[in-house]
Amino acid sequence: MQNAPPKISSPFIGPLFALCSLLAGPASADTLVDIYELALENDALLKSRVAQYNADIELEKLALAPLLPQARAGYSITDSETDTTSPNVYLNPETNQLDTIDVTSTRNTDTDGYDVSLSQTLFNLSAWFGWRAGKETSLQAEATLSAAQQDLIVRVVQSYFGVLRAQDNLRASLAQERAFERQLEQTRQRFEVGLIAITDVYEAEAARDLAQVTRIVDENNVAVAKENLSVLTGQPPGELYVLGAEFDPRPPEPSDRSAWVDFALENNNQLAAARFAEEAARQNATSLKMGHAPTVTATYRYQDTETTGSIRQDPESLFNFDPDSDQTNETWQIRFDVPLFAGGSISANRRRAAEQFNVARESRINLTRNTVTQARSLHMTVMSDVSRVKARKQAIISTQSALDATQAGYEVGTRNIVDVLNAQDRLFAAQRDYANSRYDFVINSLRLKEVAGTLSPEDIARLEGFLLAPPAATASGGQ
Repeated sequence: MQNAPPKISSPFIGPLFALCSLLAGPASADTLVDIYELALENDALLKSRVAQYNADIELEKLALAPLLPQARAGYSITDSETDTTSPNVYLNPETNQLDTIDVTSTRNTDTDGYDVSLSQTLFNLSAWFGWRAGKETSLQAEATLSAAQQDLIVRVVQSYFGVLRAQDNLRASLAQERAFERQLEQTRQRFEVGLIAITDVYEAEAARDLAQVTRIVDENNVAVAKENLSVLTGQPPGELYVLGAEFDPRPPEPSDRSAWVDFALENNNQLAAARFAEEAARQNATSLKMGHAPTVTATYRYQDTETTGSIRQDPESLFNFDPDSDQTNETWQIRFDVPLFAGGSISANRRRAAEQFNVARESRINLTRNTVTQARSLHMTVMSDVSRVKARKQAIISTQSALDATQAGYEVGTRNIVDVLNAQDRLFAAQRDYANSRYDFVINSLRLKEVAGTLSPEDIARLEGFLLAPPAATASGGQ
């Protein structure tokens, strides 16, 4: 972005600077690299996919956790008070005989202690295959993120050149409107001196009015294209660098279509993600299939507790004592578990995982076929675009020559105004088609590289070399 101009104390500098800005146009413009860097920082879709990647790579650690040692430490403190009333036998001193009496015992205790336990899974096939599924899920997340990064490059270029495409169409519409306006003025002058009929004036007016409609539509298309670009960057774009006239489309290398197909099958990121997803589903199905397999776990536990308090009886007893104690306990255990029945959930999960594997496998097969088709189709399209750009460029020369000849025939009376207007329409259409064919070639070339898995930010930098600073605006607002 351009820095703020220095402040100069002068009563004329404000109007002078405004006039220079109007005549010279914007002092800075956004390049394709600028837009791409802004999109990297602000594109919400890419940020969401990065966050999803960060979440998915944790699945491997979660799946590995049941196979690693589990340690736990705890501390507890308990304060309790218990009142107990029960009959008791005693020797009655008055009758010198045994008698019964209700004795109330009050017990107050404070118990605190800590315990530490350590366990290790020795044998668990279900957890083992679950961990392998987690590894495949992490690889799937990496491939998915790579695909998202390549998708951002395509979206940036498509939106960027969408603005340039709309601007070129608007520029052609403005030129067409000005040409039809001049044609209308000449037609009125010729009608006023009696050289042509009023119908030629009407034809010229109709052509001028239709050109105005096209210009209005193209102005709206420019605004919409800029809004689409701002979705990626989070801010409205400035003036954009334009594709230079020296840009010469070249056929893709290698030219062999089957080589692109083979490369796409090996390197396409979405296809790689589908393969990892299939393998993760297979490992998960195996994991749940082992739901009935036995598990072996080794556990060690150490516990230390201390109890303090008092016991009182009513009536008093000679045998009252305090319940103070200190106890330690160590336990070693090897546990063997066999799941027998869990309400049918183990079998249901096994069947569900098997069908999910079928889903992942068929999705991978479908994506493989689509990848082959896309690689072939895009290669054919790019090859066609190269020829189409050359033909469109030649068409401009041909339609210009046809317009000159038609205009000359109109001057001598051998052609009518409709012929002239149609010739002008064909010229402007040829100019628009030529510009659009160049943009189509750029976008289709990047899509071909995306399918092949070779698209990278270097392609943005390479394309930047063909972009030029936008032409300065004139005082009338044209370019």
